Amino acid sequence: MTKINPSHTANLTKQLVVKPPQARISPLIKAGITLAVLLAALWAGLVLWIHLVPLGGLRVIILLVLGVGVGLTLKSYWQQALHWQKQLALLWTLWLMLLMWFVWLPPKQDRHWMPEVSQVLQFTQDPQNPNLITLHNVRNFDWVRSTGTQPLPQPEAPYYYKVASDDTKEVVATERWSERTVDLDKLSGVDIVNSYWMGEQIAHTLLSFRFEDERPLSFSIEIRKEESESFSAFGGFVKQFEMAVVAAEERDIIYTRTNVRGEQVYLLPIEGMSKAQMQALFKAYLQQVKQLQQQPIWYNTLIRNCTTVIFDMARAIDGRDFPWDYRILMSGYVPNYLYDQHLLPRQTENWRIEQWYKAAHINPKVAHFSVENNQSADSYSKQIRQQIPQPALVAKAD
Repeated sequence: MTKINPSHTANLTKQLVVKPPQARISPLIKAGITLAVLLAALWAGLVLWIHLVPLGGLRVIILLVLGVGVGLTLKSYWQQALHWQKQLALLWTLWLMLLMWFVWLPPKQDRHWMPEVSQVLQFTQDPQNPNLITLHNVRNFDWVRSTGTQPLPQPEAPYYYKVASDDTKEVVATERWSERTVDLDKLSGVDIVNSYWMGEQIAHTLLSFRFEDERPLSFSIEIRKEESESFSAFGGFVKQFEMAVVAAEERDIIYTRTNVRGEQVYLLPIEGMSKAQMQALFKAYLQQVKQLQQQPIWYNTLIRNCTTVIFDMARAIDGRDFPWDYRILMSGYVPNYLYDQHLLPRQTENWRIEQWYKAAHINPKVAHFSVENNQSADSYSKQIRQQIPQPALVAKAD
């Protein structure tokens, strides 16, 4: 009788075992899932980089671990290695946990704020005349460049970059918060102010209201920076900054940009608004103030920033005069938007946009405007409006 070698039996058994076929994933699906993982990891990395600042060097280690983990998971996924499904599931679980924390993360009012945004704007209305508004915590700082710093060059031709360093030690501010009463029945005009520091595509947008018998008053939608923070466009995407509405004198909020920080500022008067529309726009700012008093909100670089908030309010008043346009997001091109929408004074309609940029450029007009000159309440406001036509109010139905 022939003996059967057990080893031969084992080998035969192995050969007879049929492995179940693995489901093939199409390359297109693989590429789509890989792209989704990379985008999710990029977002997570940005969130962690911004919000783990207090951890110092540990933040870098955490991000390195994240990068290695994502890389190994994707390698396992593409090679269909053992347990690749579990690795991918773990990665998405961790990402969803971070997303849930991010959605929950609440804005706050009680942080250690930088002086220029330390106070919350408030207002009261006269009981007999609701158009008589008293604003509390209007910013009216004195800004100077510190002793020993180089004087600022002021370009004559249109220019879109800062001419000073970002060293905060070069800037000295004397804090002063004041109270101011304005009569909305005396509104006479609205000006858009664009301040450039990093090229012609992006600018900080402010809005100034003019009055018949009073100096102008500026409003600015700002990031509310803490004492240890500096501006970050990326941080504005991931809840780094709360939003603030600042009401300020032009001798403060515009002067510091032209004569202290070295930004390039352009002022453009808006044509075609009735007094009723201006009043509605002013009250829209007050509504923003009231909402922030009740509940702080996050500033968002894309959808809730210094420019989009202004145009959202204006479009709510009259969407025909202020139609949506990509240049509302590319805020540096707001002057071009105003020009194309015929919102600049008609008496100069023969001006090309290049002429408007030259006339609206504030910096050359205040190149020799000193700190002493700026002690006057309205001298700066008069100086920056030289050679700029002031449109008349139009009569529109309320």
